Amino acid sequence: MGLSYACLHVSSKLKLLILFTACILVVGWATSSYLVDAVHETPRAKSAEASSRKPTTSAKQQKEDLDGQTRPTVKLPTVKLPTMKSRCPALSPYLRGPSKLTFRASLTLEEVQKENPRVAKGRHCPEDCLAQQRVAILIPHRNRERHLLFLLEHLHPFLQRQQLDYGIFVIHQAGDAKFNRAKLLNVGYLEALKEKNWDCFIFHDVDLVPENDYNIYMCGSQPKHLVVGRNSTGYRLRYQGYFGGVTALTREQFSKVNGFSNNYWGWGGEDDDLRL
Repeated sequence: MGLSYACLHVSSKLKLLILFTACILVVGWATSSYLVDAVHETPRAKSAEASSRKPTTSAKQQKEDLDGQTRPTVKLPTVKLPTMKSRCPALSPYLRGPSKLTFRASLTLEEVQKENPRVAKGRHCPEDCLAQQRVAILIPHRNRERHLLFLLEHLHPFLQRQQLDYGIFVIHQAGDAKFNRAKLLNVGYLEALKEKNWDCFIFHDVDLVPENDYNIYMCGSQPKHLVVGRNSTGYRLRYQGYFGGVTALTREQFSKVNGFSNNYWGWGGEDDDLRL
């Protein structure tokens, strides 16, 4: 009886020990499974998080690509800067020296225009360089159409060979009153300045044609007399101190003497008055 009780008592303890051991094993197994799942779950979570971010960046990139494809390309116009010209030489390389002048009775204005295709409304400037001076040629005129054509035919190429930026102004006096050369030249001076700020003014009789293009139609530090002689007078001046025919004055020089006197009617007198 005592042995049986002892065996029963030992058997109960063994059962409790086995049960306790089994519980520990179950708890241990469950904990290890949870830890393994947690370890495996962390990379998955990170991978999922990274995956969830990628579509946002990809969508933004796709939008940029789409915008780049749909936005029209704007082509800006090409702006060509003007080429800077150098100053023309003081002495043009196109000068020829003395020329034998001929005058055709059949000459027309249309022929003069055709012979000078680069002249527009009496104006011309060199194409390959900047002229030394801007020169206005003032020609008083009345009832001298034939003389005017002869002068224009020779004067245009003459001035172009000198590489001048020039304009020719013909100032016509209407009516039958006495001719007033001085008034016409004063009017021509004022009208020419409305068009351009000329550096030099050439006051030119209609019946004088230059023969030598080395006689440069430009102004200097002093007023210049450009008629060195006439063929009608054996290429001698009419008289000592003669200052008529063709003269050159700068804007400042002409303004300083207050232009020509308007009181000289008929030919002569105003040029000598200007010299004095």
